[in-house]
Amino acid sequence: MINVSKWLCSFFKARFPIINDLWVFKLKKTNVPCDNRWILNDFTGMVEVIYNLNRWRSRVDKVSPLLLHSFDFSTLYTKIDLVDLKIRRRVLINKMFNQMLKLHRFKFLLVQKIALNFRCLWLKNQTKVNLFEKFQSFKVLKTSDLISWLDFLLDNFFLCFGEGVCKQCIDIPRGTNCAIYLTNFYHFTYEFDFIKRLLKSNTCHVVLHSLSLVHRFMDDLFVFDFEKFMYLN
Repeated sequence: MINVSKWLCSFFKARFPIINDLWVFKLKKTNVPCDNRWILNDFTGMVEVIYNLNRWRSRVDKVSPLLLHSFDFSTLYTKIDLVDLKIRRRVLINKMFNQMLKLHRFKFLLVQKIALNFRCLWLKNQTKVNLFEKFQSFKVLKTSDLISWLDFLLDNFFLCFGEGVCKQCIDIPRGTNCAIYLTNFYHFTYEFDFIKRLLKSNTCHVVLHSLSLVHRFMDDLFVFDFEKFMYLN
């Protein structure tokens, strides 16, 4: 179980740039700023966002402080259905691999087990895959591998309370290495669907401009330049 979680963690780390590409690709035909990711890898990402916002503010605007508001999902984790989590995970994994296949003809993802110097590499053919299979610290992943590992993790998570053992049937499996990434990308599936619906509506540009001021880390939403955000809404 621990090994599965660690390898999934490596895979999720490698996905961040691809998730960003999906987001930017979806918004590239609009006039909405999309150079910053909606998802923040960590809290240091906030520094970059604040820097970019301040850089484009006029001298008059800089007289007043840049307001930042944060919001938390208070009941989200107790309501996540594992069946829904599995379905959305599979769709996102397939979408990611299809994107890499379409743009670069990549079929396999080479990842290194969690280490200080994390590395990943996309591969096109089985010949290169065979070169890395003999190294235990690396693993070549396919879509089917990731889906089966994820299903195994979600179907076999148990908690001990005294002498009793309970199987978890709702919520993200806490305490696992990949729990943070499961949460992040599960949220992203809803956000991405929301953006796709917006693009089909006549008011999408107004809403998308407003959402360009919003960023998320885990289950925390950060709204930068809050007064402008409320005005656009």
